[in-house]
Amino acid sequence: MQVELKDVGKTYDGDSWAVRNLDLTIPSGSIYGLIGPNGAGKSTTLRMMATTMSPTEGAVRLDGEDFSQDPLAARRRIGFLGDGNPLYKQMSPAEYLRMFGQCHRMPAAALEQAIDETIETFDLVGKRDTECGALSKGMRQRVLIARCLLHKPGLLILDEPADGLDPRGRSDLRRIIERIRATGVTVVISSHILRELDDLCDEVAIIQRGKLVVAGPVEGIIDSHEVSRYVYELRLHSGFDQALALLAHKPALIEHSDASLQQIRLQVRGGEALMAEILAELVTAGVRPVTCSRVRSRLEDVYDRISEDQVN
Repeated sequence: MQVELKDVGKTYDGDSWAVRNLDLTIPSGSIYGLIGPNGAGKSTTLRMMATTMSPTEGAVRLDGEDFSQDPLAARRRIGFLGDGNPLYKQMSPAEYLRMFGQCHRMPAAALEQAIDETIETFDLVGKRDTECGALSKGMRQRVLIARCLLHKPGLLILDEPADGLDPRGRSDLRRIIERIRATGVTVVISSHILRELDDLCDEVAIIQRGKLVVAGPVEGIIDSHEVSRYVYELRLHSGFDQALALLAHKPALIEHSDASLQQIRLQVRGGEALMAEILAELVTAGVRPVTCSRVRSRLEDVYDRISEDQVN
């Protein structure tokens, strides 16, 4: 499903605007990220996409159709996980899904089949009849997203789905989102964890103070903003002191070092080519690196730069 927002704005009091003059086109079958600080207008934008909130001005179109006069028809094609969605702790995943399937008026036989398929898709087979209150945070989040997909929508909207999840839960969530996209569903996701979105999303939009700052393919945005700040973490087998001495004379800023762990985190201005030269010199000097990994998201670098521009 393709989503279009044309000159969309929302005011709650008739004076200040939560969102204003927002133009977005979200391609069908893509994973689209919505980025911005708290209060930027992300949740308001997602609610307007989900038709649970009407824009004050402008139009939201799903596959070219404006559903403002019949939002219920649109909701049959949308799965929406907003902020603070309830999960009834006394219900099992199967009971919870059945209740929402009945809300969608799914025929009984089709509903039971959809429950079976959804539970398998989300790796909940072993927890099918366990009370939701006894599930881990990551498992509960799977149940919530499963509920959004039970009726096979063409659009899935997720508002901060990784909030509160541990690294394992975020990794599981990522695999689920990629699996959902593989079925042709358009996924729109908001998140503060920019590193999670860097190579997950096809396109992103950055919103600040209710205004669109930049939108488009991730790589295109990075290229257009000429990001040159790269942060790497080195883990060494030996030669920690020699590495520190050599790096002190390079165009690199050591952000953190830990002799006990043989780790050095450094910011390199010059990108991968300069980092490759530094690694070669470290080896020549007798330093024995084990790993060299990039730890800072390029998308996060763009966001930091844009934020600085906004402040200035």
